[in-house]
Amino acid sequence: MEVQMSREMDRMVFEKAVEVTASAVRGTAGGTQPASYVGDVFREIHKALKEAAESMPSQESKAGF
Repeated sequence: MEVQMSREMDRMVFEKAVEVTASAVRGTAGGTQPASYVGDVFREIHKALKEAAESMPSQESKAGF
């Protein structure tokens, strides 16, 4: 079952992925990287952030105690 995240949450995850990718690529040794490398880094970061966001409990769920 795939959980759909809100448009707002998806946008925040996307923006964070852009931010982390820029930081990661800037910090790599050797100067400029090819666009394909940057794209691969972004896809992996975005996928990981999306999975993490989807695994978090819903804001509407109540505490278990």
